Amino acid sequence: MPLCTFPKYLDTAGYRRSDLWNANFQQSHSELKELTGPQISRQVVALLQAWLYYGLLESVVEKKIEVSYLMRPDIDGNGYLYSRNLHFALQMKVFELRANPGRKPLASIEIQQNLGLAHDWVSRFVAWSHPSFRPKLDEKYPGFMEQLEAVVPAVIRLAEAIEQMRLYALPEEPTLGTLTWRTPYPVASRRRSRLKSLGWCAFQIKLLEDTVNQSTVDWLVACDMKQDPLGHETCTAKACARNDIDESTYQQAHICQDGRCQKILPDVQKVMAILKENHIPVIHLEVSNGQPRLEISASSKTEPGDYIAISHVWADGLGGATESGLNECQVRRLSDMCSAVNQTSSTVRFWVDCLCIPRTDRDVYIQALIAIRDVYLNATSVLVLDKTIVECTTSSSTEDLYAHIYLSAWMQRMWTYEEAVLARKVIFVLKDGFHPYKVDTKPWMRRTVSVVWQSLGTQLYRLRADRDHLNIGHIYQAFRYRLTNAPQEEFLSVSGMLGLDTETLLQYKGEERTKRFWLMLRWIPFNVPFLDCPKLSEPGFRWAPRTMMYPTQTAMDTAIDGQKSECTSDGLLGIYLTVTFDTVLKGSAAEHGSIFYTFIGGDDGSLDPQVDYRSSLRLYCVESWPNPPLGLEFNVIMFASETKSVLDQGAWVAGVALLDTNSISQHQIGQQPNTSDVRKYRYVGRLLVERLRNHELSSSSKTIMFEGTSKALVDAKGIWGIQKVCIA
Repeated sequence: MPLCTFPKYLDTAGYRRSDLWNANFQQSHSELKELTGPQISRQVVALLQAWLYYGLLESVVEKKIEVSYLMRPDIDGNGYLYSRNLHFALQMKVFELRANPGRKPLASIEIQQNLGLAHDWVSRFVAWSHPSFRPKLDEKYPGFMEQLEAVVPAVIRLAEAIEQMRLYALPEEPTLGTLTWRTPYPVASRRRSRLKSLGWCAFQIKLLEDTVNQSTVDWLVACDMKQDPLGHETCTAKACARNDIDESTYQQAHICQDGRCQKILPDVQKVMAILKENHIPVIHLEVSNGQPRLEISASSKTEPGDYIAISHVWADGLGGATESGLNECQVRRLSDMCSAVNQTSSTVRFWVDCLCIPRTDRDVYIQALIAIRDVYLNATSVLVLDKTIVECTTSSSTEDLYAHIYLSAWMQRMWTYEEAVLARKVIFVLKDGFHPYKVDTKPWMRRTVSVVWQSLGTQLYRLRADRDHLNIGHIYQAFRYRLTNAPQEEFLSVSGMLGLDTETLLQYKGEERTKRFWLMLRWIPFNVPFLDCPKLSEPGFRWAPRTMMYPTQTAMDTAIDGQKSECTSDGLLGIYLTVTFDTVLKGSAAEHGSIFYTFIGGDDGSLDPQVDYRSSLRLYCVESWPNPPLGLEFNVIMFASETKSVLDQGAWVAGVALLDTNSISQHQIGQQPNTSDVRKYRYVGRLLVERLRNHELSSSSKTIMFEGTSKALVDAKGIWGIQKVCIA
């Protein structure tokens, strides 16, 4: 193949793109018409590998790459892709861009467009691998999917490395969109099995698959990074049981040799008195004649203090309350660590919840909860103690340390996020020292291919969000994979971080407290209704998250100046891109009733009149919809498009189904609405929406993923529009 642009590769090779897209391989090239199914499979997979690996890389470096440069033989003489030289190819591009700065804007756009095209095809392959579609391919082209699934992971890792090179070489150029890569279903299943054999629970595996890139998951597997299986026996994909605590049977851990040292208690009445006076109680360990004693003093809530705050998880054995104290060996350990961190002071003071939060007096306990925000804001530093993180040493690679932090129990607890994000300085305790966390810690891998560092670092950067610009979107992103034994305290923690009236929220319980929180926040990121999480049940608030601690890939907008909707007692007021149908559809999670084909005939006059908006949308009711005979009715869908742009062909996006019981009688299809009106809809649920490609729609015969125009029925017709809505 001669050097050509990435989009033109298939044409240059003599293949018809539309036939390949629809898996009509035999018709995609004249040389394939007389071949058998297995022969066609091998040839098409070879083409796709050449295009999506070598062709993609060549389009970036703009030079031909010899096959042998990125290929090695195995012990049987079979060739396999070998990426050791990839850095040098990408570094060559970095040097070229530095020498020609005028080319940077166009180069950034071209790289992202090529990656986007590769992403479209990989997403198509993932869809083909689903049990609903794969049997059709296996029957017609035996061996195709098996061979393709062996190639796709390498393509994804290459694409992620190219994007990392772009971020490194062109940091000033805008990112046009974030690509989330997925592996074929069987590949993901085999990798999950491998992770389970290393001690990972279902929740930890979902955390990885949903939040870090594919290269990072593959790296963890290749490194044989193990997890302690203890405590994971009852974990599910939605919750990790490792940190569940039963306070009635909880036992603090000892680190002394015989495990029999006594507990040390502070003066409980003095701790309570300090809290009642609206101050922070802090601890100093005094040892006189070998006898330890805890000295209590007060620190101001309104100005920086001279104490260190301890951040930990109860599952590691440091839980408790002021009234029960803490094992002497643990107190000495905390005091010694704080002294090692703060070597300039002879009197080291620290704060830890098990000694500074009394439980017997409810009013004092509430006062202590409200004060937690000030505890971590005013501490000189926050010292993080976790048994997974402490496995690392000061000589561990950045990637290894980041992996241990991200996969620790400490990163999975609700309160620890607040403790870190409010801190002036976060310091992690290691086996042989300390690691003061900084966002500019350099990777150990070469920068052009440091995809693991970039992916893990992105997650950890949330710990140091700018406190002056911290918003609900940042907190949601961090809370999705966190858990707590006290769910009633979730929105108390969130309100504290946002500087809201936590004391007022304490007057309410259950869903009422959550509802009051959203009303108190008032201005909500526009895409909140599209989040995949449990919702409130009260009318007017069916769109509102009941909890933000729910494992999901969906993300809340974090832009400070991003579009907002207004939370009112009647519902969420906002302006959205919508499709209004001419009939009521009833969806369910069953195969029949979960997919709808709709034809959108145009717009209601609220969009650009120069554009032809005719399109076909395929709607998928996701797993959260009820099973038959139950179902949910809807006749409107809306989209999370801040620019109110209609979907591109082939795009898959999240939508929300709404029900307007008066829409058909009062707003006929094709009738232009009064844009000043606010239309009130009932929130129904989330949908997955796909805009079919024109060449797929033009096929009268059946393809892998489409019944063909001769059989496919239109379930509803609709129109695009931009509406001001009230979602109840």
